[in-house]
Amino acid sequence: MRFRKKARENSLMVLYRWDIRGDSIDRIREEYVEEKGIKNREIREYMDKLLSTVRDKLPEIDSLISEYSEGWSFDRLGYIERNVLRLGVAELLYADPPDPGRAFNDYLDIVKRYADRKAARFVNGILSKIYKEHRATSSAKRAG
Repeated sequence: MRFRKKARENSLMVLYRWDIRGDSIDRIREEYVEEKGIKNREIREYMDKLLSTVRDKLPEIDSLISEYSEGWSFDRLGYIERNVLRLGVAELLYADPPDPGRAFNDYLDIVKRYADRKAARFVNGILSKIYKEHRATSSAKRAG
């Protein structure tokens, strides 16, 4: 199961580079995997799942983050915070992780590692609000 945390962290690094460089996510992913020598198939496959979900749902994901980042302009978010939020929203809303709580914890650990605790609180607040509302909406659709 720890392969998912490594995949999440590696995916962040790919998105970080992509956000700065603006090149293709797929090209940066290939470059990154080769550069870092990532051989583990499970890590690579989960990275592919996360990154393709972000790529395919980017307008929806960014719109949600903007909507829930009350008082914050999307462009003012730091690269780490913005891309962890993108990954978190992509995984929690569209990729159906086996353990959402573990995913939350992993993303918060990653933010603490690359940014700080204040950033982790911010990310936790936004991700929590988006996830709770989405879960409530999904439950209501299933019930109705």
